[in-house]
Amino acid sequence: MIINSHVHVNTNNNYFFYHDYGLIPLLQEMQENNIDIAFPAINPKVGIFRCPNDCSMHCGKQVNNNLNNCHCKHSNRHRVGILEENASLVIRCKTCGKTLLTSTVDALRDYNIALIQMTRPYRKKIKPLLYIALCKTTIQAEIDFFEKNFPHEFVGFKLHPWNDQVSVADFKLHTTKPILIHTGVRDLESAKNAAIFAKNNPDLKVVIAHAAALDEEVLKEVAQLDNAYIDCCPSCFLYASKSTSLFSPQDILTPEDIYYKALDFLPSNKILFGTDSPWGNSKQELAVVSRLQVPADVKEEILYQNATKIYLQ
Repeated sequence: MIINSHVHVNTNNNYFFYHDYGLIPLLQEMQENNIDIAFPAINPKVGIFRCPNDCSMHCGKQVNNNLNNCHCKHSNRHRVGILEENASLVIRCKTCGKTLLTSTVDALRDYNIALIQMTRPYRKKIKPLLYIALCKTTIQAEIDFFEKNFPHEFVGFKLHPWNDQVSVADFKLHTTKPILIHTGVRDLESAKNAAIFAKNNPDLKVVIAHAAALDEEVLKEVAQLDNAYIDCCPSCFLYASKSTSLFSPQDILTPEDIYYKALDFLPSNKILFGTDSPWGNSKQELAVVSRLQVPADVKEEILYQNATKIYLQ
């Protein structure tokens, strides 16, 4: 069995990175690579997080609608984030100050409901994670809303501090579901903040994404925390960008070294497989796991047993 514990999918055309990766490409990728179950969250690059003054609104040089592939010399990039004002969630551009949305409920609710509905015919193999906004005014109410109204139609929640421009460190939540947290090397998305969240929420199962940026101190903490885990995806993407994305790039000579370094600090029952598609892809990520020089039972833990224990029991 193989479980893809970290993957993204679009619910409509209103996404500004990898806008064409919807349910059908996900199902095709699963079939082609013999993946039995996937836990998709919506692509975090939804239209409500793009400022109309951002150059991406008019740029014709993008590849796959992805500004990461645009090399304009005079780009005008705008960073949007979440604020809290007057008991409301506010989405505002941090660059030009334009307010894009004000709401008393999570602005991502409709996207998550659409994800639940469109994956419903495939529920045995598609079990969503719900991306919820990091806003103290709305977040617990949003968790309660989905646990009450869709209790058996999703397996957990996803937090994305970089996309939201909000640290997870100060949040305390109540849920029966696991939580996956995006991490990286920038301050707001640091794995250290995710580890603080896990310590502050000892009753929650917390999966720290992207190998916790291979921050050795965080990996040591995860090893000691009963409720904390990591995934190592997308290992090929992380390897390709190791000079900016990893804590110890000098130790990483192949994508497999991301797993080996994690295993230097963590027992194998704390590491999950994922692809982070469309940023990664199943064929490459499975090839990395297949090349690992570890016992077969360790691969089984990584590929499905740990995800089953965390999300499906």
